Amino acid sequence: MGPGPVGPPAVRRTPWPLVCVLAATMLVDALEVSAAVVSAPVVGDALDLAPAVLFWLVGGFAAGFAAVLPWAAALGRRFGRRRVQLVALAVFALASAASAAADSGGWLILGRAVKGGCAALTAPTGLAIILAAVPDGPDRRRAVSGYALCGTAGFCGGLLLAGLLTGVDWRLVPALPVPAALLLLVLAARLVPRDPPVRRRARPRVRPGRPSAGPRVLWRCRPLRRAALTAAAFNGAYVVLLLVTAWQLHHRGGWTPLRTALVFLPAAAPAALTALWSARIAVRLGPDRSAAAGAVLAVVGCLLVPRDAGAAGSGAAGLLPATAVLGLAFLLAFTALHLQAVDAVPEELRPAATAFYQTWVQSGPVLLTAPAAALVTAGADIGPALWLVTAVAAFGALVAVTGLLPSGPPGPPSTPRPRSSHDDPSTLPYVRDGGR
Repeated sequence: MGPGPVGPPAVRRTPWPLVCVLAATMLVDALEVSAAVVSAPVVGDALDLAPAVLFWLVGGFAAGFAAVLPWAAALGRRFGRRRVQLVALAVFALASAASAAADSGGWLILGRAVKGGCAALTAPTGLAIILAAVPDGPDRRRAVSGYALCGTAGFCGGLLLAGLLTGVDWRLVPALPVPAALLLLVLAARLVPRDPPVRRRARPRVRPGRPSAGPRVLWRCRPLRRAALTAAAFNGAYVVLLLVTAWQLHHRGGWTPLRTALVFLPAAAPAALTALWSARIAVRLGPDRSAAAGAVLAVVGCLLVPRDAGAAGSGAAGLLPATAVLGLAFLLAFTALHLQAVDAVPEELRPAATAFYQTWVQSGPVLLTAPAAALVTAGADIGPALWLVTAVAAFGALVAVTGLLPSGPPGPPSTPRPRSSHDDPSTLPYVRDGGR
């Protein structure tokens, strides 16, 4: 007697509660980035911190993120993604509680660095869990798009919440993530699937993510190198410009944190409002053209910031054009730069290329924080610091524009770019220039 009829294969259901928890974790991580920009000047007054220390409340988070990110994938393979996600959430909550109770700049900076390191683990690990749990197709693209949307929305939310809470008590800002992280920890413990068991001898050693041919393989890739350098300059100028301006608005203009947050909102809102379509916009314009246009607009935005920001007679009307242009620059450049980075290498090197690129993104604020703080300390106004930021943005624009120049004899025929998890749900495949 032969076997009975074979039924249709079981259809995997999309675990939307899991996707929501992981997306909410991304939102909390992004909220942490922008909250310190608005609250830092008030924290400096409360703890009597010089700009050289105060600015590292923002730079410390980026430093922790950049230091840990290259190890994220290896730690996930060694200990399991679920364990890494849960431990990082727990440590994030503890570091937030410790920061809320800190009475010195050193402890606050340490707490920010630890939280940056935790975010470097939860962000890529959460995305990897989504990709493994959600079947390929429309649901996966919706899940990834929602995950990205939470990142940009979190930056806007961080500005507004910090503006509201700092006016009450600055310690509420570092304390805010504690209940959120603990709730997400409980939900993640219930929803994140367990990793398949790995025999002890089969467990890979923990090494930072890099291709087998060595990290120089990535650096020699011109489109990837161009995207990384542009993104480092762009992100460094963007974050430090907001921080320097917030310091000036508070100390010379007497602005409240909420007023500062509202005038900064146009610098973040365009990217949040268009997050679901940002890849489509970059593809329609062409990633090279979109990145270059955004990088040039960033220079314009830096030049539009009044050098006497916060002084008598310089109000929101003087800053809104600058923040609006910066918001448009971010919208055009950031997704396009990411597409440049991942499209520049073969499929098997894309995880390493992503880690390489994101490390450079976070290196920008780290490298620019100290010199900007020194200039603010040495001068009576923020003019020199703003010119430094503008020069860094101009360097990024110059690097980005080189992507539009002819690059020698044409290469092999173009091949369609395969879809990846980075694509917008409705994005058509991007055909990259084989001659670059």
